[in-house]
Amino acid sequence: MEVQKDVPFTIEELTPDWLSKGFTDSGLLSSAVITAIKVERIGEQVGFNGEVAIITPSYEGDASAAPDRLVLKIPTASRNRILGQTMGLYEKEIRFYRELRPDLNIRTPKHYYSALDTADDPDVILERLTGMNKLPIWVIRGLMAAATWFVTGHPRRYALLIEDLSSYRMGDQAVGCTDTDVGNIITAMAQLHAQYWDSEELPGMSWIAPYAVTSRIMQMRYLQAYNDFMTDLGAELTTSQQALAQWLKTHGIALTEKFGDEPATLLHGDFRLDNICFDDANGEIILFDWQTMMAGPGASDLAYFISATLPAETDEAKIQSLIDLYHTELSGHGVDIERDHLQRNYETGLLCMLHRMLPTVYLPSMDLDEERSLPLLKAWLGRIFKRLEVIDQQSLTRTLVGSS
Repeated sequence: MEVQKDVPFTIEELTPDWLSKGFTDSGLLSSAVITAIKVERIGEQVGFNGEVAIITPSYEGDASAAPDRLVLKIPTASRNRILGQTMGLYEKEIRFYRELRPDLNIRTPKHYYSALDTADDPDVILERLTGMNKLPIWVIRGLMAAATWFVTGHPRRYALLIEDLSSYRMGDQAVGCTDTDVGNIITAMAQLHAQYWDSEELPGMSWIAPYAVTSRIMQMRYLQAYNDFMTDLGAELTTSQQALAQWLKTHGIALTEKFGDEPATLLHGDFRLDNICFDDANGEIILFDWQTMMAGPGASDLAYFISATLPAETDEAKIQSLIDLYHTELSGHGVDIERDHLQRNYETGLLCMLHRMLPTVYLPSMDLDEERSLPLLKAWLGRIFKRLEVIDQQSLTRTLVGSS
């Protein structure tokens, strides 16, 4: 990927001169310049891996093609940055906005400019992850520790400048949304998934990671977090929930790889209300934060969104109606998948969600805001367990790995 010099490391390092040069390089400015900027930070940490600020530039000259306001997104200064840089999340999101965004059939923020001071192409990072995923877990643990040490001493600089969406109604995972909102989101999700469902184009995008490429890394993280999870919440779990958590200690890798064998589409990977805003005038959603996109089964995003959004007490009939809606919308866009097969994929997606979400909460390598993020994620874990309670767990696990 093309790299640039003097990329700001923090929001405070952004300057009018740097922004002027970036807008000139991207064609937004010709003879005009930016003389001053107003910076409004949006919280201390909006996302797990990024910090965000609204930028209002002051121009001198003809700036009719340039935005009046925009969003600056840079990596977080917290420990979460280590995982983001190691996994290539920042390079991947920049490449998404530069190359893939114009072709999507759903709305995402406009891309104004992006820069990074040094980088590995996402497909090179993917090659490394693929090789690492063939190693024993104890070796992976050592390599990840070495990567943590290296990234700590050699942080890279990334900056993404995109459309300001604050004029739209913003989603909030802690608050929830209306049934109409949920329906619009599921419809847009199916539209996105149908565009790339089992397509010949997707495998050619060698920089987009397949779902199972980090199966052993995910299992390593689960094993590292399991004891702390059980110490904290084990006594509150039912017998079947305890058995399911224990089952993942043995079968987590096989679960991920089995799920990854399903026909793939383009997954957002973090399909929740905090990454969605609503254009109510046009009845559309705008989906942002593409750091964790991957190629995998569409039911992964579906299980992710449902478990993140709907309260634990939601009636199962309502859940089934949303799966029906997703299935109907897929069919309307030409995707042929049996409803029963989609149901099983949704259930598998929930189980994979448990496997991936638990370490996010309980690994000390993650910095979580105790006022919002930590309670939100713990409640999310509870909803996943609740949704898994209503399925035939023995049948599901036996089908997945041939063992109950």
